[in-house]
Amino acid sequence: MQRDLDGQRVVVVGASSGIGRAVAREAAARGAEVVMISRSMEKLQRASEGIAGQVRLHAADMRDAAGAAKAFADYATIDHLVLTAVADELVRAKPLADLTQEDVERSFDKMRGYFTVVQAAARSLSPTGSIVMMCGAAAVRPPAVGFSLLAAEGASIPGFGRALARELSPVRVTVIMAGLVDTPINSEHREQSANWAETSLPARRFGQPEDLADAIIFAMRNPYTTGGTLVVDGGLLIA
Repeated sequence: MQRDLDGQRVVVVGASSGIGRAVAREAAARGAEVVMISRSMEKLQRASEGIAGQVRLHAADMRDAAGAAKAFADYATIDHLVLTAVADELVRAKPLADLTQEDVERSFDKMRGYFTVVQAAARSLSPTGSIVMMCGAAAVRPPAVGFSLLAAEGASIPGFGRALARELSPVRVTVIMAGLVDTPINSEHREQSANWAETSLPARRFGQPEDLADAIIFAMRNPYTTGGTLVVDGGLLIA
């Protein structure tokens, strides 16, 4: 394993499971000091088991400005900030007529959280560092009926990323657009999702957290990657 992140600090928000945990594990293996952030300390402790390297844990809700500020207060410098946290977005997959104002408010929790965390961390970011944010393919792929809020929320993140890439330059900012990935958000329909992926996706496989972690590590390390959206979806956009 390359140790090309030796001496660097990587903060992963949403690190208690799925893609966030995979990023934390890979970054630690590459020599980084990894700060794992999620709402539940209990889940973070379980997620950190078996991760070799320097790991620190913070329980914080990314939507809470005071909590985010407290989580970053101990770190004068952050080299890379990774935002993978998601709310349970699929519970608000409803036809337009059935959506409530509460559904609208909660659907934009991820965008609010991304803003809150970036604002809290911005002053600590190394000028040679990066921000990597996740969004779903519904941002650009015509989604199924009932996914209007998910599409709107997803589409806001690449725009936010492009604006940050200019405003925070030379800090690099990249959005990773994921397809269908085997994470807890898809656990309820895992078998159905896996079968569909294996028969309908051009890649003919269900995406794994490690597939996305590999792309996130690339975006962290490549000094000429900024202001864009990297699609890692197994071909979902053309399926």
